[in-house]
Amino acid sequence: MSTQTPWWKKAVFYQIYPRSYSDSTNNGIGDLRGIIQKIENNYLPKLGINAIWLSPIYPSPQEDFGYDISDFMSINPEYGTMRDFDELLEQAHDNNLKIILDMVLNHTSHRHPWFIESRSSRTSPKRDWYIWQKGKGTNVKKPPNNWKAIMGGSAWERDEETEEYYLHQFLPCQPDLNWRNLEVKEMMFDSMKFWLDKGVDGFRLDIIHTVFEDVEFRDNPRSFHLFSSHSHLDSLLQKPTYTQFQKETIDLCLELRSLVDEYTPERVLVGEATGGPKFLSPLYGNQKQLGLNLVFDFQFTNQSFSAKKFQNSILDSQSTLNHFWPCFTFSNHDIVRMISRFGNNRQKARLLTLLLLTIKGTPFIYQGEEIGMLQGKIGNKQVKDPVGKLKVWGLPVGRFFGRDGCRTPFQWNSSTINAGFSPDPMVIPWLPISSNIQEINVELQHQSKKSMLNFYKELLHIRQETVWLQEGDLEVLDLQSDQCLAYSRTMDTDHGVIILNFQKGPLNVINPILESSLIFSTHTLTQTKVITEVVSLEPFEGVILQKK
Repeated sequence: MSTQTPWWKKAVFYQIYPRSYSDSTNNGIGDLRGIIQKIENNYLPKLGINAIWLSPIYPSPQEDFGYDISDFMSINPEYGTMRDFDELLEQAHDNNLKIILDMVLNHTSHRHPWFIESRSSRTSPKRDWYIWQKGKGTNVKKPPNNWKAIMGGSAWERDEETEEYYLHQFLPCQPDLNWRNLEVKEMMFDSMKFWLDKGVDGFRLDIIHTVFEDVEFRDNPRSFHLFSSHSHLDSLLQKPTYTQFQKETIDLCLELRSLVDEYTPERVLVGEATGGPKFLSPLYGNQKQLGLNLVFDFQFTNQSFSAKKFQNSILDSQSTLNHFWPCFTFSNHDIVRMISRFGNNRQKARLLTLLLLTIKGTPFIYQGEEIGMLQGKIGNKQVKDPVGKLKVWGLPVGRFFGRDGCRTPFQWNSSTINAGFSPDPMVIPWLPISSNIQEINVELQHQSKKSMLNFYKELLHIRQETVWLQEGDLEVLDLQSDQCLAYSRTMDTDHGVIILNFQKGPLNVINPILESSLIFSTHTLTQTKVITEVVSLEPFEGVILQKK
């Protein structure tokens, strides 16, 4: 690997949702020692990843399963102790794995001591730590303005005791912090320093684009859009003009970068925000001062299976971000699993995984993708996600938007009813195990050279050994087929081409390198062979060709 390139540009990140990864204590909930065990038994070190992103492990009432934080500088006892975390961090670093934590800067839990004190009276010393406003109307019982929460409904919740409204851009149990209060800013920066001083390698910043709101609390303009997309931010019939991507948010990103840049070895900040590259670009900073290192581009998470559309997304990212480094993913703890979005088709899943791990940018893989875990089926009585419990006009429609299905426990083997998630085979996990554990589990796939797991391991190994796949410039190629996506990666004199067949029939294309070696295929156990003038692809096959 080049020593000049930052580690986070070359790395493959692996997201662990701790609650659903591995339970070491037989309580049906995943924990830190469960993750440590997967380092000790070499599952994580030998997978081929370079860094792990842990979803929140802080104390929390778990009303939003960790994203409602009640203490930013401790460990949730359900997950273990600070000693467990220190051991996890040490074990990871000893195995050349980085660890980044989820950090929620926008809000706390409504049970955080800060908020409990803030809502105790209008004259509380911490009243201004959150965003409080008087209601409107003759009885002051109408919300202060028309702002809507990301998950629907008003972004304001009335507190009957103090007869004012507090702002929550997500759920009512997650009141927004007031970042214009310097004490709040100092406390949140201290929280980040606490973990950085421990040696954490960075943070994934939850909904970073919502941290600041309009100081005048002006109404958001109306819109005709129900859902946001990469081309616009409008949702729920509103333009988030005064609630997202405020100038102060951009300034905060610059300050956060200055903070982490004080540490060695180098740390990383990964932002989560909505919208396409034109909205995300300012979070990266500018030519004078850098902002976040990476910002998720979520275009792939709602893309149809089309070579042309994926090509357009790549070109959009390249042209808009310019010299900044892209960051892509297909799945996470909030999104329907990639393979299920494409009809549980494993050939399509392999093709798209090849795309993710060979385009220019930093890829993030979600736990379970490496064994092809499917979206879990959750019954009405099994719903745990607060989003899944939402109702519209009294009807339980929230289940169709709930996130439990992508959070079902990891499937380690087929020998127990909980798929090896807990040591005791009779322990019932916090969410139901999928019914397909006989076909989809780590133990079984370890034994098959053609399995999804070994496909991932081979591809990740090739990526680690191939500098131009990690760092090379990207150029989209035209191979005269609407069903083909092809691009080159070039690093100095090293050069290769990736060709992806998106059609359900075979495809022949002209080899853009002429004399090249096939070093990877999604369809066969790769044996390096010379490819001359024509590249013949099977249905949904993707290949990596390297210049001889």
